[in-house]
Amino acid sequence: MKHLYSLIIALLLSVSVSASQEHSVLLISIDGFMPEYFERTETPHFDWIKEQGVSAEYMIPVFPTMTFTNHYSIVTGMYPENHGILSNTMYDPEWDATFSLGNRDEIVKGRWYEAEPLWVTAEKQGVGTASMFWVGSEAEISGIRPSRWYPYDGSLPYKQRVDSVVTWLSSAPGERPGFVTLYFSKPDSYGHRYGPDSDEMTAAIAEMDEVIGYLLEEFRVHGLNEHTNILFVSDHGMAALSEEKLIFLDEVIDLGDVRVVGWGAVAMIVPEDGKKEEVYEALKSSEQHYRVYKKDQLPEEFRIGSHRRTPPIIMVADLPWSITSRPFFERRGILAGNHGWDHREPAMRTIFMAMGPDIVSGKTIPPFELTHIYELVCELLGLEPAENDGSLEVLKGILRESK
Repeated sequence: MKHLYSLIIALLLSVSVSASQEHSVLLISIDGFMPEYFERTETPHFDWIKEQGVSAEYMIPVFPTMTFTNHYSIVTGMYPENHGILSNTMYDPEWDATFSLGNRDEIVKGRWYEAEPLWVTAEKQGVGTASMFWVGSEAEISGIRPSRWYPYDGSLPYKQRVDSVVTWLSSAPGERPGFVTLYFSKPDSYGHRYGPDSDEMTAAIAEMDEVIGYLLEEFRVHGLNEHTNILFVSDHGMAALSEEKLIFLDEVIDLGDVRVVGWGAVAMIVPEDGKKEEVYEALKSSEQHYRVYKKDQLPEEFRIGSHRRTPPIIMVADLPWSITSRPFFERRGILAGNHGWDHREPAMRTIFMAMGPDIVSGKTIPPFELTHIYELVCELLGLEPAENDGSLEVLKGILRESK
């Protein structure tokens, strides 16, 4: 009887939510897009979006300013210490397991993702979802995946991705997904390869404007503007690197005494048993162009200190310095650009734009943290939010009164 009662309540909730979800939400990420890129070259389609909808002066990422960390904060409304994705690479001491971009076996395991993403919130409440790539979308989280999803394929042409999304959103009302994600890796990949100030980056910005123009035209042709709210976001900024601004960790400590989980702007350091104080003191005594913290000393604003995956020692380089080792540098050199630094650095700022039937027009809003997007999407879809660190009040002003 108790099970039957629960089933009836779930069905009623599903019907109620589905009825209130008249409009879909398309969440688009353009990885590594900085606010200043809009001024780099002509971007007529991005400019049109700003005129038709809402744009923020900039959006503030979470720390560390890494792709996986921030994408998962966007769709959960949680800070890293509450959703578990502390970086693109992390070590879990309880499982003795490492999560990294190159470790596909771990990326698809739901155990790493500790907060509820938007597609799980929606599916639980009877709203169908689809994902043309997003961090976590390949994993079964709380036993749920998006109704439609694909393993990440960076080689899939951008216009083909758009075509798939347009097909989904062109479905009959009862079959149309309520929440859809779409991901583009440029200009992040070009920022790493050529640097944020390069001619190649300028070309990548123009290419992304063209892709968005194609999406807007397909929406017009298929009549999708009347029932789709589109949110455009990114996850972090980008800074140029220099061979003159490198911190060689092997010249400060004995790397045989530690496991270094991540390099670059932030080094996550797990000392061998009995070596924590020795390693920390060596780093502290040489503290130049970086800050070193024990786990319990981390600034509260970083919001990673309470999670078990946060290592005992964390180094944060001063922007644009980067942490590496001499052998690695001599073998591989450095990237032209990178991210990961303190989320409060201007170079790490990112973008937010929105347009659609429930979004006001021609409005610029003050900067805000990206953790508030989760609550906004729940409001647009008529969903009851899961526990999160965001607030609807921050973005409620961009919604039309009828909403």
